[in-house]
This record gives sequence, structure tokens and C-alpha cells, in this order.
Amino acid sequence: MAVRMSNAKVASGMPGADASVEPSAGVPAPGAASDASHYALSCRDLTFRYAEGEVPVFEHVSLSVRRGEVVLVMGPSGCGKSTLAYCLAGLYPDYAGALEGVVQVEGKPIDQMGPQERSQAVSILFQNPDNQFCMDTVLHEVLFALENVDWPGDLQARARELLSMAGLNGYINSPIHTLSGGTKQKLALVTALATGARTLVLDEPFANLDPLSCKRLARELEQLNRRGVTLVVVDHKPGWWLPFCTRIVFMEREGDLGERSFAPAEVPARRKEFADRGLFVGSTWLADVHPPQVSPDAPAALAADGVTLRHGRVPFLRGLSFSLSRGSVTSLVGECGSGKSTLLTALAGAGRYTGSVKTTGRVGLVFQNPRFQFLALTVLDEVLVTLRASRPEASDEELAAEAHELLEEFGLDSRAAASPYELSQGQQRRLALLSMLAADCEVLLLDEPTYAQDERSTRFILDLLMKRVERGLTVLIATHDVELARAISNRVILLADGSLRTLEPAELDRYVEERKEPSCGA
Repeated sequence: MAVRMSNAKVASGMPGADASVEPSAGVPAPGAASDASHYALSCRDLTFRYAEGEVPVFEHVSLSVRRGEVVLVMGPSGCGKSTLAYCLAGLYPDYAGALEGVVQVEGKPIDQMGPQERSQAVSILFQNPDNQFCMDTVLHEVLFALENVDWPGDLQARARELLSMAGLNGYINSPIHTLSGGTKQKLALVTALATGARTLVLDEPFANLDPLSCKRLARELEQLNRRGVTLVVVDHKPGWWLPFCTRIVFMEREGDLGERSFAPAEVPARRKEFADRGLFVGSTWLADVHPPQVSPDAPAALAADGVTLRHGRVPFLRGLSFSLSRGSVTSLVGECGSGKSTLLTALAGAGRYTGSVKTTGRVGLVFQNPRFQFLALTVLDEVLVTLRASRPEASDEELAAEAHELLEEFGLDSRAAASPYELSQGQQRRLALLSMLAADCEVLLLDEPTYAQDERSTRFILDLLMKRVERGLTVLIATHDVELARAISNRVILLADGSLRTLEPAELDRYVEERKEPSCGA
């Protein structure tokens, strides 16, 4: 069933003929009630619950966004930013929850707009691109977006033009399910450009992207904004947005968010406010993060020899040989689509390869999207599944006590009876990590464990991880966060052009400097 027109699919991009409005030169007055047509988006007195009778995710929230603005919404993980984004785009309450209050798009109540009218005015890019694809291949996905808005020109030519802009020429006929997380994110942005909405709501648009892709797409989004597209952005890291952001809004559970908005130039003076909310402002916090101490003669916990992986009969990772010392942390870096996730899957024994992989014990894998690995209906049962598999001789009472103890350590015991799918992204990542650690693994493979996390959640995950590393756990992390990789790792290895090599200290420093997030000021 075609769902793009109902905003379950993203829609944005080149503005229509009437969208030549210049970006706002300043911040609108808090609570201003002037001509509603000056606003691309506005909400007033919003209260949202996922079910009647539940505690609200937020209540009495208001926000107005002028045409042509770039508004960055920031707040700690789980505070309701994504939920607000879904409300502004009209997904909620159509698809979930109960909403009180008013959402207006270009001065018109959103619930009075038909699907096509709404999708050409405002739509949303999901934090998890897997939730929004409708078709089987990359080209078909973009063509579907163009067809839904009756693109007047040559559909094939327009689709290929957009794919070329995002560097996806080589993936035109690729099945979407075979793409890396970062490549899927690029495709989601391409489909956003395909349908021409005048306002785009972006939920963590860079979460799965390598730094060079972030830099490139930030420039493209800035150019879109210069041509009149309004951007409402949810992100944990401000650096990519500060050069062209109009203002920053801290998400709160209630009240007029616009009253607390401020200009990007004020970020350095507001570092304490960011810190109090557990938010990133640059990477200075990494000064306290260090690699574990590893003995030079530590035995190998995992050794790969001549590992080759193929797409069909064509090898794309060739003859990879390396080892991971017991109690070490190794980071795996490389561009989107280089094969990092595929390699981790093979090392965990869940993917086909030739060559050999030898380990000294259990190997656990935490997926880039943890939703793909949950097996149980409740958080508690998810942990118990792993505990029962690793300790079949233990009694149910012993395992239940251990599960609650682990959930308490990971800050999840209050959600023990909840479904894993009801958790926030940060909570799901912690649960996935906990489930693997409960298996008493010798080696843990982590695929982007800190993506879309605020600073407080990232620190929490790293602290839990390093406690296990001190006890002998060996960790291999695939990550696009190059500064984090340098800070936490005993070794950083680069996957590029189908082969692996270790980045020596001077080369690693150059690699990081070329790719790190822009500075947030003094």
C-alpha cells in the first residue's frame, strides 16, 4: 500500500514556485500571535500520551517556526523530541497516541489538510530510515517518491540526478535491505529531496552517516534552506548546524519552547545549560576517556585469518587478517557502505565468509538497529532469554534475581514489564548491550553503540562497557565517531577499498582532524 502521501514516508526537497521566502533574519518574539501565514509550522498547547490515562510524554507545549528558519531542537535522550517531531509532521495522533492542542502548517490546521497537500507542505525524515522505505530497490524508492507528487518532468532523469548528488550512483539497482545504515540514511534524504515539501522535519539525520557524508549533506541542506526550505532539526550534536542555524530550542516537558530559544552565537556562553541537560557541546568531555591498559603479551581473544566476504560471487572484503588482544578496545572506522556492519556480522558467526575466525569464548553482537535483535515481549524476558541460554543449570529464581540486578545497573529496572519496542532509542541500545553482556561473552562486537545518544547516555554506555573490559572483555566497535574512536581505543583500524589497515598515531590524528564535528566555539 502506498503510504508516502500520508507522511509515513518522508517528503521534502526543492521548494515549489511559491517557496522563495528568504530565511528569517532573527528570532520571532516568544508567543507572537501575528499573521499565522508567516509561520511554516506552529503548535499550541500540545499534550501527547501514547495511550489514554498514561503519563504525558509532554504537556502544554508550544512552538512557532517562521518560514525559512532552521530551528535546532535539543534535549536529553527520551525527553520527547522525536514524539514532538511526529506531531508536527502530522503522524501523531493519526498513527499512534492521543494528542490535545493545535498543530498548524502555513496557518492551516494540519488535521484539515489532505494527504497530498500535507506532504507537499511538511514531512519528516525518521531517525531510523528502515521505518520509512516502501519499495525494494534504491531507484524504485526515489521513483515512488516522485510519482506520489506527480513530478512533471522526466522521472528517471530526476531520480538519477538526486542519487548522484548524494553519491549513490553505484547503488541505483541495489536492494534496500542490503545497504548499510549510513547508505540508507543517504537514500532517505534523497527521497526527501524528491517530493518538494516546503518544510522538512529532520530527526537525527546524521546519526548513521560517516563524517565526510555529514559535511557534504550539511552543505546540501544549507543550500536547500537558502532556496526557501524551512528546517526543523532534532539532533544531539550542534556542530554541523551552527553555521546556518537560525536558533536553538531546548526541549522541555511543558511550556512555550520558543521562550527559551537562543541564537547559535550564544552556545559558548551557555555551556553550563548544555552540561546540566547532559548534552554535547564539542568533544572536550573526551579528555576524561582513555583506552584500557593491555599487556603486550595478552593472548588473542579473537583472531581472523584470510577472511573474505562476497556479494553473490563478487568479493568485496578480501583476505582480512587481524587479532584482538584480550581486554582491549579496538575501533573499526570507514565510510558508509565500506562493509563494517557486514564484517561484524561475519565475525559473530551470523554471516557467510571464507577464511577462519578463532575465538576463546562466546562472541556477542549488538546491531546498529537493536530492534532487529529483540526476541521477547518484555524487557525482563529479553534479559532472561540470554541468561537461560548461557546458564541452563540455574533456577528461574536465581536468573530472575540476576536479571533485575542487571536491569538496575543499566537503569532499566523500572521498565522491566514494558515491551522493548516501547523504549526510547537510548534505552533500546542499553537493553541490547545488556542482553549481550548477560551472555557472559568473551568478545563483544558493537555496531555504532553511541549513535543518536546525548553526552550523558554516551558516558553511561562507555562506563558500563569499560567496567566489563577491566574484567577481561574484548571489544570491537564499528563507529563513525572518530574522536571517540581515538579516545577509547587501543587500536583504530580503517576499512576501505575492501581491506583493513591499522592507523598509526600521526595518521589517526590527521584522519580525525579531517572528519571531526565542527567546533562549537570557545
